[in-house]
Amino acid sequence: MINKIHDAINQYIETLEDSTLKDGISYALLAGGKRIRPLLMLQVIEHYGFDSNHYVDVAIALELLHTYSLVHDDLPSMDNDTLRRGKPTLHIAFDEATAILVGDALLTDSFNLIASSKKLSSDQKIKMIDILSKKTGSKGMVFGQILDIESEKQTIDINHLELMYFHKTANLIQASFMMGAIASNAFNDIDDWANIGRSLGFYFQVQDDILEYTSTPETLGKSKSDDVREKPTYVSLKGLDQSLQFLTFLNHSILEYQKKLQITDGPLLLTLEEIKKRKA
Repeated sequence: MINKIHDAINQYIETLEDSTLKDGISYALLAGGKRIRPLLMLQVIEHYGFDSNHYVDVAIALELLHTYSLVHDDLPSMDNDTLRRGKPTLHIAFDEATAILVGDALLTDSFNLIASSKKLSSDQKIKMIDILSKKTGSKGMVFGQILDIESEKQTIDINHLELMYFHKTANLIQASFMMGAIASNAFNDIDDWANIGRSLGFYFQVQDDILEYTSTPETLGKSKSDDVREKPTYVSLKGLDQSLQFLTFLNHSILEYQKKLQITDGPLLLTLEEIKKRKA
């Protein structure tokens, strides 16, 4: 499945006009990454017994949108990171203006990929675009990013941190599950997919905090910008032991929704387990 996602990303890149913009988009998308979000969407479709091959071109919209968020997060006006996925960040490899425009293009093109799908019905397209825009725009990921910026060098409580994590990280993971349910016409299950996405998103972000605290930039493949910019994290607010306890709590929540959604075997179960065990 990962190879099919990579192939679809390459096919998207080949549709672009030869330019610095294309070079920047290629650099950002092909720098690596686990492709977790499109993978989750496609595996939800497989969970319902449908052929996920018909939806790969839609699923990579999630990867484009996620990559846009990373490119913009790394900018000097945001986190000012110099390392991403073991390589110089886009604004370092190219320049800041190119990085901004690459992010703009990826964001816009992600919605075009959904709208252009030949497999989805008009109703499915509208529902997916509605979810993705809400989960990533001013009520979602972008709101989480402004909370993140405003938290620098500030004293915040755990409720504020969790609000930030929900919007910045959990929302797009929720969208991945929910879009898979929409493609499968499993509308009655969407709330349960949103809930498992919320728990997994929190797990992913707290796990990131722990890894940043316990690992080196070389292992992580990215800069430790939270320390440099004095950003609060779950570990800095609650300590390592309580952070690990919170992961255990979140894992119980994920397992409950796995049971409710009957995720008892197959690729989706393996992916969920791999996410929990990741080291970078």
